[in-house]
Amino acid sequence: MTKAREWPNDAMEARNRSAEEAVIGIRALKPLISGEPFDRMETLRRIAVALNALQTIAGFMQSVGAPIRPE
Repeated sequence: MTKAREWPNDAMEARNRSAEEAVIGIRALKPLISGEPFDRMETLRRIAVALNALQTIAGFMQSVGAPIRPE
């Protein structure tokens, strides 16, 4: 049996995990954009969740060769 190629499998994993993180960020921000009322702490928590998701996505993309430098 042929050994599985690492890069395509790693890239597929990065793509799938990035998509999951994107959904987390969308779910955190969408209610803020639609105007649902939240107190200041909940608003900040949702923004922090979305920022974390974006940083995770950037890390996954960088790990499979995207020419970026996450801050």
